[in-house]
Amino acid sequence: MRKRGGVAVAAMVLVLGVVGTAAQAQPVYKWVDADGKTHYGSQPPPAKQDAEPMKLHNHNGTSGGAGSASSKGGTAGKTAGATEYNPDGTKKIPKDVAEFGEALKGSLGKVDSKQVPLNCAAAVDNVHYQADQMLQVGQKNVRDGYMTQAAFDATAPKIREAKGKYSVSDCQGASGNKKSFYQCMSSSNNHVMGCDKQFKH
Repeated sequence: MRKRGGVAVAAMVLVLGVVGTAAQAQPVYKWVDADGKTHYGSQPPPAKQDAEPMKLHNHNGTSGGAGSASSKGGTAGKTAGATEYNPDGTKKIPKDVAEFGEALKGSLGKVDSKQVPLNCAAAVDNVHYQADQMLQVGQKNVRDGYMTQAAFDATAPKIREAKGKYSVSDCQGASGNKKSFYQCMSSSNNHVMGCDKQFKH
């Protein structure tokens, strides 16, 4: 998205630190190498093909991967033990969820190496869908106590404004990096964070 919009998108994903925006992104894998170091990536290395997508427990206690239907619009789940709170009164995001959020953010910043032809209708649909998903996740996190209403209210208008700047007619008249951005977003495997990072406009 444009610089201002891209910042808003990144801010929302960073603040949420949860699933939801990954509905169209590649899964995030976690594995440990021979030296005991933990790694994250959109694909496991050849030697670790048994690595599985990271999973979280949602608020119903069921688990869901980054691309599963159960995680769509999901949020940080309850973990065993007493709930901890931040100074602003919001619930602390469990360590495993925060870890997943960071890995997810990294995955969303990458684009699929397989290019698809420019499809303005698909690109705009993907941009709008992902923006709506971020807004829905934000609202759910406010309801569940993981985000303040003030934080959501400060970020949501920027996402809505950025979303409104993308249309089929704008795509059809685009050139340079903006056209490349639309082509990048023509693939349902890509996220606005990755396409914006690669094709600043």
